[in-house]
Amino acid sequence: MNALVRRGVARAGIPCLWRGKCFSSGNEPAESNPVTPMLRHLMYKIKSTGPITVAEYMKEVLTNPAKGYYVHHDMLGEKGDFITSPEISQIFGELLGIWFVSEWMTSGKNPAFQLVELGPGRGTLTGDILRVFSQLGSVLKTCDISIHLVEVSQKLSEIQAQALTEEKLPMERDAESLVYMKGVTKSGIPVSWYRDLKDVPKGIALH
Repeated sequence: MNALVRRGVARAGIPCLWRGKCFSSGNEPAESNPVTPMLRHLMYKIKSTGPITVAEYMKEVLTNPAKGYYVHHDMLGEKGDFITSPEISQIFGELLGIWFVSEWMTSGKNPAFQLVELGPGRGTLTGDILRVFSQLGSVLKTCDISIHLVEVSQKLSEIQAQALTEEKLPMERDAESLVYMKGVTKSGIPVSWYRDLKDVPKGIALH
C-alpha cells in the first residue's frame, strides 16, 4: 500500500487495514499500536460476517453513528484535515448560483425548484448560492425555492443551521419523518435536512 495513503488515513484517525494487518503512518505494520474503537469494530465485523467490500469499509469509517470520521467532527479549515473551494473563496459558490439561475431560465422558468446539496460541510456553499438568489430576487420572484441538505453528521448539521438560519434548530421527534431537522434561511427560504439522498422529495432539482 502506498505510504502516502497510509499516512493520510492515519492523520484522519481512520484505521488502515491491508492484507490483514493494521498500518501506522510509517512503513511498518503497527501490531504494537493501541487498537482504536473503530479498528476493534471493523475486526469484529469481519470476524463475524467475513470480508467486507471497500464501499462497506468506507461507509463504516466515515459515517458509523458511533465513531465515523464525518459524524462528530468539524474537519474543515485550518484546524481540520482539509479545506474545500467554498471555504477558500465565495466566488466559487456565487458562480454556481449564477449558473443555477441561468439553467432555471433556460429550462423554462419552472414555478418551483429544489436546491439539493450532498455533504454541505459548514453550509458555506449553500450560503454563497443563496446570496446570489437574494441579489437576483426580481428574477426569481415567481419561483418557489426550497433547500434540501443531505448530511449524516449531527455536528456539521448544527453548524450549517447556524450559518444558514442563525438559529439552533431542534431535531424532529417524529420517527416516521424523513426530515430530521428543518427551518427557514435568513432570506426566508425553507431548508430541510436528510440522512439519505433517496429521502429528498421528488421534484425539479439542482444538485
